[in-house]
Amino acid sequence: MSMDGTFEVRWWWRERPVRVAVTERTALPAVRRVVARGLAALRTAEAELGRAHRAAGRPAPVGPLLRDLVAVALGAAEASGGAVDPTIGAARLRRTAGRGGLPVCGSGIGPVGVPADWRAVTLRGELLAVPPPRWLDLGGTATAYLVQRCAERAAVRQRTGVLVAVGSRVAAAGPAPDGGWPVAVDGGPTTLVDGALVTADGHRPDGGGVRDPRTGGAVASPWAAVTVAAPDAARAAMVAVAALARGPEGPAWLAAQGVPAWPVARRAPLPPTATRW
Repeated sequence: MSMDGTFEVRWWWRERPVRVAVTERTALPAVRRVVARGLAALRTAEAELGRAHRAAGRPAPVGPLLRDLVAVALGAAEASGGAVDPTIGAARLRRTAGRGGLPVCGSGIGPVGVPADWRAVTLRGELLAVPPPRWLDLGGTATAYLVQRCAERAAVRQRTGVLVAVGSRVAAAGPAPDGGWPVAVDGGPTTLVDGALVTADGHRPDGGGVRDPRTGGAVASPWAAVTVAAPDAARAAMVAVAALARGPEGPAWLAAQGVPAWPVARRAPLPPTATRW
């Protein structure tokens, strides 16, 4: 039990911290299982996505979770004017190969000069077609969608307030504790009553940060990171990622979205050390 009267458990998943908190102590084990099963289901979705990639543009069957994840990603691409483009995955693979890693056998990532284009991907019912050299990377919105779904399902089933956080994706559902859920955001809010908070980072050392969909390279944003609050985690993720991916246009675009946001400015580079002879 924490000082604010909530009950929580934490663990690590794929090198990201997971936090599950509730307002009713007896509900904690069940809510933890909901989140753990949701994260485990991503393995099945990833296997299905691999088969869709290997199908080389032919329609491949997908399950309900991957169908929803792709639909959310394509919706984010459309809503952001292409700034949040899931087909940026090919550029990520090329960067991995450039660091000495190898793309998955049969990936067909194609020529380096092909830009991302989410419109080439088709999802009809439970049939997904990803024509090469396109390669889907759903990381921009998938975890956000999952934490939102887990929080909402657990809150309804267990009749308790729930907070679910995986890395920088945080969602709350049901009645919040007095004063709200405590959260830690660099330069941002310290509590969350409902809805979601998502932070997008353009400078992760593992290369997994936000990329420019036009070039596949680092974004030219004046910000190092952006945190966005929204009623839904997937929308918060879309806005945060797009604000960085749009580069110099990001601040004006973000101001027009009508959501609370907390950008973190880039640190100025250190001046070169003077050489004394």
